[in-house]
Amino acid sequence: MEVELPQTIEECHRLIAQLLSVIETMQAKIDELEARLKQNSQNSNRPPSGDGFNKPKPAFPKKKKGRRGGQKGHSGNTLHKIDEPDFIVDCQPPSCPCGASSFVGEAEILDSRQVFDLPQPRLEVIEYRRLRRICKCGKRISGSFPAGVLGQTQYGTKVQAMVALLSVQGCLSHRKIGQLFADLYGYAINEATTQEMLKRTAEQMPIAEIKAGLMASPVVHFDETGIREGGKLKWLHTASSSTLTYQFVHPKRGGIAMKSAESMLCSFGGIAVHDCWASYFGFGESKHAVCNAHILRELTGLMETSASKWGRGMKRLLLEMHQKSDCGKGVIKAMAKYEKRYEAILRAGEAEEAPPKKVNERGKWKRSRGRNLLERLSKYQESVLMFGKLEEVPFTNNQAERDIRPVKVKQKVSGGFRAPSGRQSYTRIYSFLSTMRKMKRQVFQELRSVIEGNPFILFQT
Repeated sequence: MEVELPQTIEECHRLIAQLLSVIETMQAKIDELEARLKQNSQNSNRPPSGDGFNKPKPAFPKKKKGRRGGQKGHSGNTLHKIDEPDFIVDCQPPSCPCGASSFVGEAEILDSRQVFDLPQPRLEVIEYRRLRRICKCGKRISGSFPAGVLGQTQYGTKVQAMVALLSVQGCLSHRKIGQLFADLYGYAINEATTQEMLKRTAEQMPIAEIKAGLMASPVVHFDETGIREGGKLKWLHTASSSTLTYQFVHPKRGGIAMKSAESMLCSFGGIAVHDCWASYFGFGESKHAVCNAHILRELTGLMETSASKWGRGMKRLLLEMHQKSDCGKGVIKAMAKYEKRYEAILRAGEAEEAPPKKVNERGKWKRSRGRNLLERLSKYQESVLMFGKLEEVPFTNNQAERDIRPVKVKQKVSGGFRAPSGRQSYTRIYSFLSTMRKMKRQVFQELRSVIEGNPFILFQT
């Protein structure tokens, strides 16, 4: 292919200018692609599962390790003998060396050992018989079956509670639940029965009580993550505290979902901890605290791609404040000093980062990654530093992220949800199970009690 070369100096200058523009565009694209290749869970929002074998260093410095095993003051969780075992097996002595095979007197117990094992698994079959009796007056009076006994044969509330636990906490698919019951009990529950059980269980969950408890909480953590339903992307939203969990699924991620009937943000007046997603700041009734783990990851990515000096200073400051606040559990006394350092770093960033520039007349002003982060840290300074002023506000939003993680495990183990009823059952049941586990209550017994229709009390005294 022949290339026509410029003939005049002016044409050479125009060509050089065009080539420089192309080179600048290509270099920007190369820098962007290289930055993507260097992304991991510690410098971006990528999940740890995408790190592969080259695990990056943790964002937070690890505490000094003690000796292996149980630490001093740890109560332990070992087995202890019980006073009344279910079975007793006497270990008789062998025959005497003298040749006699019989013994005289009572046997003396020298020692005892107990083995804790599973009983032989089997389903109990309870038959209800409806009887009719004749009164002295001659009338025939008939009995009636209990409210929950509807068919000629059916599974009971214990099986229903177990199916809910296996599906939601165990992350088993409907088919695997049927296989497990066939292996253990000899009864293979079909998938339609499993789905119906989960649907009935979900309808009985005390979600209104859990939402009311969260509404009264001073601090609530919020987050969202994408899930698959029928091959389409949906968003699972979570609101949680150290004792309560509430989740729901919506087609949208932002303001439309947060203003829906399922959400509690419209009426929540406490402190909302989140990852600085812009839609959260549209709810002025709440105060807002930003997750600093996300900020640290962005600062790390900025330092790795552009050697940002102000980013390094900001990361050092936040980590120092994290230590001064007892890892986000306490209050920093000399907070004014840290606020001044924070503002000084922002001013240094203003001089270091390139100002926004107009790309075209109608488009937005183009900003670099560093400029975007700098403006966000300046605009939401109060939310970023709130953890150092209020003891109840943590340094990160890890509580919400821990509550969201199980749904990712559920999808990886048993696939996505095929229909809305599946994800509705999951979110309602998980909200209840997670709440009971946080409250250190017996999950299976509480679940069975709710299924049987007993009154539910959220906070027991």
